[in-house]
Amino acid sequence: MKNIVSILCILFGFLGLCSAEEEKRVLIIGNSYTFYNNLPQVLQAISAKSKCPLIVESYTAGAMSLRGFLDDPTHAKARQLVESGNYDWLILQDQSQTPAYKPEETMDSVRRWTQIAQKQGTKVLLFLTWAHATADGNRLCPLVSMQEQTSTTYCKAAIENKVKVAPVGEAWGAWYRKNPGKELHTKDMSHPNAMGTYLAACVIHASISGKAVKAGGTLKIGKQTVIRIPKGTAKELQAVANNTVKGFTPQKYLDKLAQKDQGLPTAAEVKAILHSGMKLTELTALTGKPIHQSDNGGRKTYQFRIRGGAELVAYCNSADTIENISIASPDKPVEIIDVSKL
Repeated sequence: MKNIVSILCILFGFLGLCSAEEEKRVLIIGNSYTFYNNLPQVLQAISAKSKCPLIVESYTAGAMSLRGFLDDPTHAKARQLVESGNYDWLILQDQSQTPAYKPEETMDSVRRWTQIAQKQGTKVLLFLTWAHATADGNRLCPLVSMQEQTSTTYCKAAIENKVKVAPVGEAWGAWYRKNPGKELHTKDMSHPNAMGTYLAACVIHASISGKAVKAGGTLKIGKQTVIRIPKGTAKELQAVANNTVKGFTPQKYLDKLAQKDQGLPTAAEVKAILHSGMKLTELTALTGKPIHQSDNGGRKTYQFRIRGGAELVAYCNSADTIENISIASPDKPVEIIDVSKL
């Protein structure tokens, strides 16, 4: 009987039923958000004991955009790697500010890279990055409006090109909302610390595999430790990653954001109520609560979202009297209004 079971397992092994899934080859094209804390190795280590093992390579350059990798001759190797056809997945990570502030550039770059990858039968996954942070006292908080703009661009690109998204930035936002003070950014307010990289790798693996991530906090490739996260923290990060990926689709995200946007005032509606001596409470009666605020030696700033993906910042004195307003709308110059002179 044991011999029969052994023979059956050998036969089923050839069919992929008794053995682990075949390793998938992954190439990540990105910049410092990818090479900080060696995200490719962390991703590979997370996958090692899963049913979706990965062999992960990368081509990176600091501050480089996806367009730069295509158009700069010194980075021709990036395209050559994709054209080799040696990869099951291509992960694309654009320069951090480009999706938020130059969305058409990201859209065009994703379109071009996807065409190259699909000719080789390579699947594409978009690495939806996190927003920069701002200081709130002794804490760092992500810029909400930048995250929304970044997520919007990646989701639109995914829908247009029929590719998948790894919603890393959305997972970062969820972590900060649940764990204020437990930062994922380094002190430069842009790059990831070890926890941030671990969370990014969890989201990417869950997005590729379609399965919840279960991994240790100390991850190794062979005898080399590639990252070390306290066990309890690692479990919390995995839970946030799995909850974010579960049920996430680009269209659902865009629909939810559009519904939220319709309830916000327009820039014209805000400008219509501005007057000298105006208190912050008059503004919040129209806009609702700020999404971020800070106090720098009595000079207070309050950040609001308004309709159309625009951002409004109110600059107030210590008594919360509004002195200046700035309005930043997509694809438009920033408008500065001296409220004290109205």
